Amino acid sequence: MLSASQPRKISKLEWSIFAILVISAVLSFIAIPALAGDGLLYVWFLDVGQGDAIFIQAPNGNQILIDGGPDSKVLQELGRIMPFFDSSIDAVVLTHPHADHLRGLIEVLKNYSVGKVLENKIPCDSPECLEWDKVEQKSEMVQAEAGQIVDLGGGAELKVIYARQPDARANAAKNAHDYMLVTELEYGSESLLLMGDAEKNIEQTLTTSSNLRAQFLKIGHHGSKTSTTAQFLDAVRPELAFMELGAQNSYGFPHPDVVKRLDDLGIKYYRTDIDGTVELTLDGENYKIK
Repeated sequence: MLSASQPRKISKLEWSIFAILVISAVLSFIAIPALAGDGLLYVWFLDVGQGDAIFIQAPNGNQILIDGGPDSKVLQELGRIMPFFDSSIDAVVLTHPHADHLRGLIEVLKNYSVGKVLENKIPCDSPECLEWDKVEQKSEMVQAEAGQIVDLGGGAELKVIYARQPDARANAAKNAHDYMLVTELEYGSESLLLMGDAEKNIEQTLTTSSNLRAQFLKIGHHGSKTSTTAQFLDAVRPELAFMELGAQNSYGFPHPDVVKRLDDLGIKYYRTDIDGTVELTLDGENYKIK
């Protein structure tokens, strides 16, 4: 007669591994705000080295990525923010087709399902642009125009405040900065001005044509001396500023003159080369930095 076998005892090591897996799974749901839809607007200035990449999550959970940095590091940064099972992004924005903003977006479109692509399309035949033209075909391409309002959901809006329309002189290799896509993120009484790599000619145009007051400012062109003039800062009067740049970059960003202007005006600023990825959380009236 066969005797019934005794249940195998689970070792302490197996229990420990099981407990770690359970805790990790729980934390992945608790720690990631994308699942909450908690009425808050999240903005991450991603540390992607010498380049721009800004990830936004609307109060209803919609996601948008503005620029992607110079390489695939943006995928690592997104992996720290988004749930491991989330393989889609509602929209991406390309401010201009320079490699330090574009290469990472190519990797994003290869690895995520992206609903829409918003850009100011200008002639470009660089290797990055040719590859971009291929991968963006999987998404709906939207030509940016000044005055456009993108409803992110939950009361948050992304407004296009500058998008010079391409003409026969447009050339990404020579003057992509002149066709920069400048946007403003608004939620309640709070606003964040996103300057991309806009230089002082665009700053001057904006200061003379619109009311630029914003509580938060993403500094243009990584803190280059060609941007962030005293007149521009006086017009915007931000409470906080954010700079995206690589540690010990070869360009000498941020320029000492820009840093001095910010210091003289008492504008507190965060730098991804020093602070790493910076998280800005807005509720429409108040903010928190992490």
